Amino acid sequence: MRPFLAFDTATDHLALAVGDLDAPGVVIAADDFAAPRAANTVLLGAVEALLETVDLTPGALTAVACGLGPGSFTGVRIGVATAKGLAHGAGVPLVGFGTLDAIAWGVAGDGLIGVLGDAMRGEVYPALFEARSGVPRRLCPDRVTAPDAIAAEWAALEAPLLLAGPGLRKHAEVFERHLGAAVSFAHERLWVPDGGCLVAAAWAASAGEGLRGVAAGKDGGPSTAHPGTVLPIYTRLSDAEETERRRTLPDASANGGAGGRR
Repeated sequence: MRPFLAFDTATDHLALAVGDLDAPGVVIAADDFAAPRAANTVLLGAVEALLETVDLTPGALTAVACGLGPGSFTGVRIGVATAKGLAHGAGVPLVGFGTLDAIAWGVAGDGLIGVLGDAMRGEVYPALFEARSGVPRRLCPDRVTAPDAIAAEWAALEAPLLLAGPGLRKHAEVFERHLGAAVSFAHERLWVPDGGCLVAAAWAASAGEGLRGVAAGKDGGPSTAHPGTVLPIYTRLSDAEETERRRTLPDASANGGAGGRR
């Protein structure tokens, strides 16, 4: 057994799992629980507790995988920073995967899947997937938009659509109104990642390199599995960055346009 650790902190639900590089898709141990605005205080303890259930220490890990978002900016930063620290400290590869992709793995059967993250400010992070035999394939890049806009876009597909994701807690009725009988909803428990879908998403995100490279006895490829190259998925500026940008824009205008986005 060559264990790797996977976790996601981009939603208000903390999920983590231990997989095996010698057995793609197999979950050795897993845990998940509600942790709204608490990832910074509970993540490392949860990792330690999970590893203890299978008599492992962080030094025994052969790789780390983490959710990159989009989702809570603070949650994503905590998860990615912790994953970088664990991977760098242990000298093992780090693989990142999309949080919305992980959710899609948890509900995939056959057909179209729409996953909606909660972007706050009345907006969502939408992602569309096509699944065949339980394997989802992403059809679009990450972005942020209004629920009505993406609901109308998906309604124009004129095809049955299974929806999941924490954005539905606020906006499910928007999609019911636009898609009518074409829409169905995954069980609410599947709107956030669990350990099984984290392991599946980690393997899928590292096709050819990353975990597959490590499993094949390679170094994983510096371009995709080095802790320094794994970056969060934000899709827009944070509240603090936008506030600072608004504060500096008048000065930029007064100085002939100097400054702008940083």
